[in-house]
Amino acid sequence: MRNIIRVIAALPLFALAASATDWPKYETFLGYSFVRFNPNSDFIPSFNANGGYGQFQYNVTKWISGVVDAGAVTKGELNGFNVTSTLASLTAGPRFTYRNHSRFQPFAQVLFGGSWVAASIPVVGGVVPPGIILPPLLPNLSARLNTNDSGFAMFAGGGLDIKLSKHIGFRPIGADYYLTRYSSLLTGNSSNRNNFRYTGGITFMFGKQ
Repeated sequence: MRNIIRVIAALPLFALAASATDWPKYETFLGYSFVRFNPNSDFIPSFNANGGYGQFQYNVTKWISGVVDAGAVTKGELNGFNVTSTLASLTAGPRFTYRNHSRFQPFAQVLFGGSWVAASIPVVGGVVPPGIILPPLLPNLSARLNTNDSGFAMFAGGGLDIKLSKHIGFRPIGADYYLTRYSSLLTGNSSNRNNFRYTGGITFMFGKQ
């Protein structure tokens, strides 16, 4: 009888221990991204860009994870000209997730890495906007002028994941301060660009710790 009582008394402890280790080992995220860029330039105004991002997350403990974040956004027209610009980033760092018995799991993160920007402008009919005239021997030239650069990138922010099932979750919001650092084309000096990133999409969970 005493042994039965001991087993019954120990059941809540076993349940508590089981719930404490009931979290996925790996998580991936795929979703839409909106970025508000502030170029810190007298020639290029602030602009919005759209694209997608993906993340891979390894949960070291119930609360702490390592995250790799990669993606890109693009802008089709800039400052009245048909300038196509794309900015990609690859970052990694720690994430803290508050896991409880609720489906709602807020998180905070700080990620560091690099970013790459590429821009191109069309050359049509011998004229390069904004008014640079090509030689008369090239009146029918059709091409694009390209430029690119790379620099430092950092994300600092967080978001909310909603667990829909054992393996699938929904992220209605992820909001990050997005810092990029590039060299000026005119002076060569590096300067910071203070941007904002929103992400939203689906998370997939695999394995158990």
